[in-house]
Amino acid sequence: MRGLICDDHPLMREALAAAMRDRWPDVSLTVCGDYPSAWAEAESQPDFCLVDLSMPGAEPIVGLEGVRVRAPGAVIFVVTGIEDPAVLEAVRACGVAGIHSKNADPELLMESIRAGAPGLQALEARRLPPRQGQVLALLAEGLTNKEIALRLGISPATVKIHMARLTRWLGAVNRTDAVVRAKTARMI
Repeated sequence: MRGLICDDHPLMREALAAAMRDRWPDVSLTVCGDYPSAWAEAESQPDFCLVDLSMPGAEPIVGLEGVRVRAPGAVIFVVTGIEDPAVLEAVRACGVAGIHSKNADPELLMESIRAGAPGLQALEARRLPPRQGQVLALLAEGLTNKEIALRLGISPATVKIHMARLTRWLGAVNRTDAVVRAKTARMI
């Protein structure tokens, strides 16, 4: 997977890149600090983009649309300090996956990015503990906790613990939702 981080503040840009490299070490990241550079890098068709609205080289909406046109398949997230409702509404109309305040909790931002970019979920699945991967695969077959326990030779209580962790990790509300999310992320 390839990502593009666009922010005119070097500290913000590098902090976002560091957080993403820590969480998804296999992701190739490119960073830039203005819209002309963002447009040039978007031509390489990244899988996702994090874009600050207020960067040199273009007005916010024009700049964002330029990224969208050059990387039509990318999932785009906006990270901004702008709070003007009219501007934010225009940003939503550009088809972004999410708009996040620069004051947001970093973990919430990372979770939103993970949820919006299925390829990142698939990368995380590679780091899923083997037993949880087995439980998830059997869950996808429609087995109950008791059936999963028998198949894996573990107790139903242990399966329940794995299920709770999987559900929380996937951001799912129940077993069915966990399977749907895992299939969407191509984990199973």
